[in-house]
Amino acid sequence: MDFDIAKRFIDILLDADENSNTYINPGNSPAVIIEFIGGEPFLAIELIDKITDYFISQMIEKQHPWATRYMISISSNGVLYFEPKVQAYIKKHFHHLSFNISIDGNKELHDACRIFPNGSGSYDIAMRGVRHFTDVLHGRMGSKMTLAPENVRYTADAVKGLIESGYTEINLNCVYEKGWEQEHATILYYQLKELADYIIGNNLQDEVFVAMFQEFLGLPIPETDLQNWCGGLGYMISVDYKGDIFPCIRYMESSLGTEIEPIIIGNVYEGIMATKKQCDWVNCMNCVNRRTESSDECFNCPIARGCAWCSAYNYQETGTVNKRVTYICEMHKARCLANRYYWQKVYAARKQDKEFALNVPKDWALKIISEEEFEMLESL
Repeated sequence: MDFDIAKRFIDILLDADENSNTYINPGNSPAVIIEFIGGEPFLAIELIDKITDYFISQMIEKQHPWATRYMISISSNGVLYFEPKVQAYIKKHFHHLSFNISIDGNKELHDACRIFPNGSGSYDIAMRGVRHFTDVLHGRMGSKMTLAPENVRYTADAVKGLIESGYTEINLNCVYEKGWEQEHATILYYQLKELADYIIGNNLQDEVFVAMFQEFLGLPIPETDLQNWCGGLGYMISVDYKGDIFPCIRYMESSLGTEIEPIIIGNVYEGIMATKKQCDWVNCMNCVNRRTESSDECFNCPIARGCAWCSAYNYQETGTVNKRVTYICEMHKARCLANRYYWQKVYAARKQDKEFALNVPKDWALKIISEEEFEMLESL
């Protein structure tokens, strides 16, 4: 990306108000996160530094409401972490930096995925960066893991590896794309059960957050709650190297491929919603809610709370952002069953008189676990 493209995009954001840019402005977004996404962002550290300086200086000059309400987000593979220019950037923006080094669980898993051209793994290099950022700079570093059919069987070991490496906030989710089979739901359930035993057995339940275990999961959603799960309908505005503007990075050609039209809602030269087609896309997305995009089965699901989807993937699969893809359904059921196990064990350890509702219908559960296992969950 040329600096001029980034500069023009920032100008569009910072000069916006309810009249000039109804898509995103301080009126509908009280704060902002500027995220740099690659490839590897630190390969372009000089450009990132220049963009960040311009963004901050313009907010100050304009006395913009976001001047004290912003974050810079970067996820790196950690290889260039100790480069002097990278270190200078991190220290300069430390108090407004949301930073993460990607670690794929334990060393074995990481080095099977993230290798150098000579075949060597990058785990040790990445972990040196993690340790420096957390132990020396005293920064907070979370993690982001993605579960797919090819790696779901390693879930427990991967999360254990992160915990044993010092991570206390572990975000992970199942991919929304097709490929999940019934057997994967069974694998996920027992992997999460193993992980639950590890966390509670080591008395870590009050020290470690694992996104797969959350108390709000597995409940029905009231009919009046129509909120769309995904932020890809207007909260994640993105610009590519050409200057085209998208509702989310997932609508770019680099994500969709060549067989489906990208959703472009503007460009840095003409602005956002400058053409009828762009306005039509935005207006279409503004009409989407949980009822319009959901089948009756999904809308009335007894365990709907916490079930997730990607609006851009909906578009890629169905040709519209207004129809949910449900390949993740069985994995959500498995997660809700595992949460019953986890939270009942946590409540017992805390001596709390509480119950995590087991709302997964028995006939659904028996496709994932045995009747004996289901009865065990009921008895907890």
